[in-house]
Amino acid sequence: MLAVSRFPTPSLPRLLFLALGFSLFCYLLIHLGPSQILQLLLSIGWGFLLVLAIYPFYEFSRAAALGKCIGGEGCSYADLIKIRLAGAAVEHLTFTGPFLAEPAKALLLRNRGLSAPRAFAATVAEYLAYSFSSAIMAVAGLLYIMEKFRLSPPVTLAARIIVGFAALYIAASAAAILGRIYLLGSILNSFAKLPFIGQRIRAGQTALRATEDGLFSILRVPRRLLSILALDFLAQAFLVLELFVLLRSASRPFSASAPFLIESATKFINLGFFFVPGQMGAAEGVYAVVFHAMGLAASVGFSVALARRLRNLLFSGAGLGFLTVLRRRSLRAG
Repeated sequence: MLAVSRFPTPSLPRLLFLALGFSLFCYLLIHLGPSQILQLLLSIGWGFLLVLAIYPFYEFSRAAALGKCIGGEGCSYADLIKIRLAGAAVEHLTFTGPFLAEPAKALLLRNRGLSAPRAFAATVAEYLAYSFSSAIMAVAGLLYIMEKFRLSPPVTLAARIIVGFAALYIAASAAAILGRIYLLGSILNSFAKLPFIGQRIRAGQTALRATEDGLFSILRVPRRLLSILALDFLAQAFLVLELFVLLRSASRPFSASAPFLIESATKFINLGFFFVPGQMGAAEGVYAVVFHAMGLAASVGFSVALARRLRNLLFSGAGLGFLTVLRRRSLRAG
């Protein structure tokens, strides 16, 4: 079966990526003006409490989607929420992003009594469904942005690359599910060859095939798939609502479609910059570029990214607590 080691310890290349990300963060902060960034963050003020109240519903929705993937008896909903937050902590605080976070969730599910193939199938199914919803949003949002806004050649090229990647993902996912094509093994073996990740991932082919069979049993049932997608799109809606609150709190005029378009255009930051711890600097840079491309102040984009980073850190702290509790519970049960 897929095996994942414990949290990766920093190495020279990882520290280098962290240093580069921090350098970019500092450059953007100085270039955009520290006083202006601070003023924008202070203008969010009490709106940040509303952000902290909205974000849990994103996790609640994805926990419910994960429960649909498990089906029948399994973890309690409370445990699914804890596992979601523990996985989010791994994603935001390590050097491997979703490549370690998703297997970590599967291992936590296995510790709650699920078989390994079932735990990994449920985790992968929910992640694929959520990525599918993200890809649809990215294609729709970026195509609209490219049509309605005057973008610089580099930004246009980046947007086209993301649209192409997202469209390819949508097509490949649909073809794999409808045609029962075993893509997971091939993709996982490819990831295992990547630097910093391959040394953390090992896969047993027999158990991997069992996991893929479990994956098909989840995603090839139309009613079940639609309910999972509905919950994941609901989670996306809470992120859009959160972005609306941040923009409104920053006291800057914006169109009604701006929160959806910005959320769509920034969908693949975590995946694209997984090698940068916490996407330090990368997230702020992407938000600044997207905001500027849409006629909004780049400094507002930087501030919004920073506010979301603070939100992630706060919930990651809770996630680390849940991770400790879940691991101790599994050790007692063992």
